[in-house]
Amino acid sequence: MTSAFERAVKRVLKEVDHDRGDLIPVDCLRNSISFKPYCLLSRKLSSSWFCKPRYTYVNLSIKDILEPIAPEPEPESIGPLKVSDVVNENIQGSVGVTSPIEEGRISGEAAASDSSSASMNMCILRVNPKTWENLKSERHLQQPENTILQQLRRRGDDVFVITEVLQTKKEVKITQTHSQEGSGQFKLPPISILQGEGKGHQTRKKMVTIPPGSVLAFQVAKLLIGSSWDILHISDEKERTFEPSSGHRRGVDQEHHSFNLLAVLRSIGEKLKLKSDEMPEEEEFWEDFQGFYTQVKISSLQLESLEMELRQQLLEDIGRILQDQLSLDALEASLEQGLCSGEKVEPLEGPAGCILKCLVLDSGELVVELAAPIFYLLESLNVLSETQQLLLAKALETTVLSKQLELVKHILEQTTPWQEQRSVSLPSGLLGDTWDEEAPTWVLLEECGLRLQVEPPQVHWDPTSQSPTCALYASLALLSSLGQDLD
Repeated sequence: MTSAFERAVKRVLKEVDHDRGDLIPVDCLRNSISFKPYCLLSRKLSSSWFCKPRYTYVNLSIKDILEPIAPEPEPESIGPLKVSDVVNENIQGSVGVTSPIEEGRISGEAAASDSSSASMNMCILRVNPKTWENLKSERHLQQPENTILQQLRRRGDDVFVITEVLQTKKEVKITQTHSQEGSGQFKLPPISILQGEGKGHQTRKKMVTIPPGSVLAFQVAKLLIGSSWDILHISDEKERTFEPSSGHRRGVDQEHHSFNLLAVLRSIGEKLKLKSDEMPEEEEFWEDFQGFYTQVKISSLQLESLEMELRQQLLEDIGRILQDQLSLDALEASLEQGLCSGEKVEPLEGPAGCILKCLVLDSGELVVELAAPIFYLLESLNVLSETQQLLLAKALETTVLSKQLELVKHILEQTTPWQEQRSVSLPSGLLGDTWDEEAPTWVLLEECGLRLQVEPPQVHWDPTSQSPTCALYASLALLSSLGQDLD
């Protein structure tokens, strides 16, 4: 079952923000207390096309970077807005087989139902455009510059300020239920004792409580910082937060990352002697399955070429950071900084530090051919949900990765170019010993937003599942490469 919080937020946004589509949904409940009006967020550009840019709370508000330090004006409140969302889905079926010769019969019935309910009392908190004009005219940038802002400048990340939020006014209780039941009978004459019947029922229920004052979605404007400051109410990707300067990330292009993952992978592919016709030349061609498959293949081959002892060490430490989101984020940020700047990276603690030691020279500079595939793996893992990350950590200790990889590959192949809804039959040989809501493979796919069916085994593809499913495939492929021949 997908996150009850995430599912409820998306349904509410369809009602509240259907026409504009400007509000960005909060991805998990624990982040709902961080995103408030005037708060600052950073956003890094993704090197992989399927990795959506992520906004990160940086523990700063607009008042923390301006003089004089004073509370921000209160945002205006719009509402209340009330949305009641109740969903009930039922599927029923039956089957019977009768022998024409004897009075034998086998019959069965099955039913499945999904339901969810949530009633939300909300409001919109919005900073009036005139408020921004007054702030710009009355308050100037702090000198010296805030320490966190200096770090973001060195990293070259863009900075955004929250201008509007969708906030709960009262406590919200979300209930999500999935039920299955089935029954069957059989009678096999002429031996009358061969007969029987059975029934079964299973219910899974999730309940989430959202406190009052929680933010469900937010809107941002890009912050521009030079000799003065300004904000962009209309998005413009060519504009960057910080003006270029001689000390700002040696050699970085202000419109794009100096580190081009696709270019590095092409270079690695050439060293691995891949045929030129196996590597699409234009970047846009890497977005179809064949181009994406080639991208993953190059990274996988590079990791497979590492010594077995090194691959085993990397795999063990990656299994540890999959259970430690802070370590995963710290390692990804460190690799990104080193790959973009070409300069040495600072040591890290714990499993992230162990991995980093495997990827650097004695000088502290990254070995690009090793760091690029690992960075690609980390980006892919960070697209996945916490549930998926924990399942992959457990799967590293088993031999199921290869079957999961082939199943996800089958789904992507059968649904390309990924732009239309469709149903795909799943080969039984790739499903493992069990195929139901409790199976790890089922959960991995369901967390991508895919709808699954037990009998016959099917997946119902939705175009919105493209990015997480591709990230899952890349993660499985690269982890499988590290585990090659280790058993």
